[in-house]
Amino acid sequence: MKISPEPLRDSATKCDVQLRPTDTKRTQTYLLLCPTRRDEREISLLGRSNMKIIRHEYASITLEELVATSTAPGPPIADPLAEIERILACVAKEAITGVISTDDYPGSTLAGIIAKSLGLPGADPSVNLICQHKYYARLAQKAFVPEAVPEFALFDVDETAALPGAIRLPAFLKPVKSFFSVGAQKLISLDQLAAEQMRWTGREDFFRPFERLLNQYARLKIGRRYLLVESLLHGVQSTLEGYAFGGDIRVFGVVDSIMFPGTIAFKSFEYPSALPTSVQDRMAAIARTVMTGIGFRNAMFNIEFMYDPQSDAVSIIEINPRMASQFADLYEKVDGFNSYSILLDLAAGREPHPLRRKGAHNVAASCVLRTFQDMSVIALPSSRELDDLAVRYPDIRVEVLASKGRLLSHEMQDGHSFRYGVINLGGRDPQDISDKFEDCRGRLGFAFAPVS
Repeated sequence: MKISPEPLRDSATKCDVQLRPTDTKRTQTYLLLCPTRRDEREISLLGRSNMKIIRHEYASITLEELVATSTAPGPPIADPLAEIERILACVAKEAITGVISTDDYPGSTLAGIIAKSLGLPGADPSVNLICQHKYYARLAQKAFVPEAVPEFALFDVDETAALPGAIRLPAFLKPVKSFFSVGAQKLISLDQLAAEQMRWTGREDFFRPFERLLNQYARLKIGRRYLLVESLLHGVQSTLEGYAFGGDIRVFGVVDSIMFPGTIAFKSFEYPSALPTSVQDRMAAIARTVMTGIGFRNAMFNIEFMYDPQSDAVSIIEINPRMASQFADLYEKVDGFNSYSILLDLAAGREPHPLRRKGAHNVAASCVLRTFQDMSVIALPSSRELDDLAVRYPDIRVEVLASKGRLLSHEMQDGHSFRYGVINLGGRDPQDISDKFEDCRGRLGFAFAPVS
């Protein structure tokens, strides 16, 4: 298996067509919006023949860069409503089987819009957008599972406001829309809140496409109310992943999020979850109730939860109306199926049939290569190093998220730390995976220099 050392994101392309093995009489044509290198790799590894992939990129990289800390603004973003018309024109003569995207935003939103326009299965655009907006999502969650929702309040970046009485410091602050937890942080003072209000002032270029779609398809507005403050959650963080086939909500995995000590930076994601089965069952019940309640249908989703062992409370952190593509091969390693197969089946209107514990490993993990100091990238792993790892660990996945000659801060980061790679591995137990990860780290030729 070849492992690409290139960055995850592809450069922008417009309606690029790739045809996998022939027999056009039975060819299934998928429109892949906001494609990533991970999409290309995992879909190709599924081994499905007779698939034609039409790839269309729109603004995913530019939008991410608008909220990154150290990148210069990119070109202006095309109006999303005009882009939708361009996409529909691009595929007007194609017999589209399904519309797919693993991109959080705008990919999953556009996928629902295009699918609906073509009369194909997909999440309703208004439901997707409500999930995408963290405040409107909280209102929906409170309507159906109030016991799983912390206290929350919305803040205008241009107005000075005290915290409402139900919220006490320390609290948690996040923008109503972002990427990779940019802007999400523990809030310890009102001065910090004022600084964040100032930071998000002037971000209209980032929020404008989102507001255009939100207004058109959900009849909602953002205005200047960009920040959400919530009561602080404590405990163990996990991600439940599932899908809706028609109106039937099904759960197929719970993945634990392991943080670097004393931070909210992810160290690894481990499957299966070590939480008690009873806790996982409660998460699944909450997921079924809230996703049924909001009318989520014919698409994948993942919900980030917090379980507090002290209070035995299960709380929703956020709902993501898309698959968790980083976990796709974790299920393959443990259960024997890749979750991209669910994505393709749902888009085509087919009922998915995920396996259970039929994989080659007892456990699997996605381990993050991360530093807490900005660095200049001097060297990246060579093709030979990556190929050698693929021989040593045949089902490994390696993603290099850095570029030679650039600062780590020039890539998409969370604002608190700096990712430069991801390694997915299977093993006998967590210690076995930890040993394999350290072996991989030592064999990859990353080289960095401090930033003065």
